[in-house]
Amino acid sequence: MLKRLFVKNFTVFAEADFEFGPGLNVVVGTNGTGKSHVLKLGYAVLNCQERRLKALSPQKSYEEGQSTANSPKPRPLDFADLDEKLVKILRPAPSHASEFIRRGAMPQEAIVEYEVSDTEYTRMPPGRLAISPNSSRETPLQQSPTVMNKLAASLAAPVFIPAKEILTLGWMRPASGQLKLPLDDSYLDLLNQLSGLPLQQPEPAAAAALEQLTSILGGEVEEDNGRFYLVFPKEQRLDMNMVAEGLRKFGTLQKLLANGSLTPKSTLFWDEPEANLNPALLKKLAAVLAELARQGFQIVLATHSLFLLKELHVLAQQPDMPIRYFGLYKGPDGATDVERTNDLEELTHVTALDEELEQTARFQRVLDNEDTHAKHS
Repeated sequence: MLKRLFVKNFTVFAEADFEFGPGLNVVVGTNGTGKSHVLKLGYAVLNCQERRLKALSPQKSYEEGQSTANSPKPRPLDFADLDEKLVKILRPAPSHASEFIRRGAMPQEAIVEYEVSDTEYTRMPPGRLAISPNSSRETPLQQSPTVMNKLAASLAAPVFIPAKEILTLGWMRPASGQLKLPLDDSYLDLLNQLSGLPLQQPEPAAAAALEQLTSILGGEVEEDNGRFYLVFPKEQRLDMNMVAEGLRKFGTLQKLLANGSLTPKSTLFWDEPEANLNPALLKKLAAVLAELARQGFQIVLATHSLFLLKELHVLAQQPDMPIRYFGLYKGPDGATDVERTNDLEELTHVTALDEELEQTARFQRVLDNEDTHAKHS
């Protein structure tokens, strides 16, 4: 899981430190404060790490990491492609990592440090990426073979769900082999994860959430030749283009849990899950996310929705419901600052709350004026 991100002069951040918890991590802030950047950076870090660990078999890494039978030699975990993955995920123009350096930063260098842990929260030394105008330099993690094998066994590929729905875009997978698609890598990564067949025995920790999702959808999501369908009892099915866009979000989550792409070993990053959901469905989504958090899933989501924040705050009163909030806001120098708390009431920079309170006051004044006019007419 993702334990920590520290960034300096990266995109809109002069300096920011994110200590993530094992359950729900909620990032809030107004437009332009870097919420999506935080999620995509965390996703890129875990994506690169998982692929690197998968490439090194535990037995091979152990044998190559020893100088003698009783003398383990630390073996570097090389993240040489992290800058390349960030370019493919954030898609700057021009397509170069130097675009991540904050405008006006002195010196002209962006720093990213990251820490990961296994499911037992063993702390690892941080990895480090330094980006200058002409090059990127990676400091690989140094780990013993034992720790590396432990990491490989405890970490699975992360999942990133973008704000836009994905289940009607199955055509992109075959098309990506021939065409340059104007979309970031997270879409293709997600489509690849959605393509797997459902497991006969899904992850036990996902059982309750899957039951909730199937009840909401009235059926299950299946794939057939690159197209996704909502399949109802008695084998009736509906093409995803004919399913409400908000419900496709539930379908995406259901498919990922059913085919084993999303487990407690894989961190879920979700950008604006509230898009196209009415309050009734948003309440149900909050319940599903809370259930996953209680079952040991790490979730990092970014939201503008005060309704979702309130619902998660209510659910957080239940036992074994880990939640952490990160409030992003513009500091005096124009760079984004971050505050962290485990209690929504302690979050001082919540633009959605400020705007709702102001709107409530304006709405009440209109009602008062209408009452006054009615009395004098």
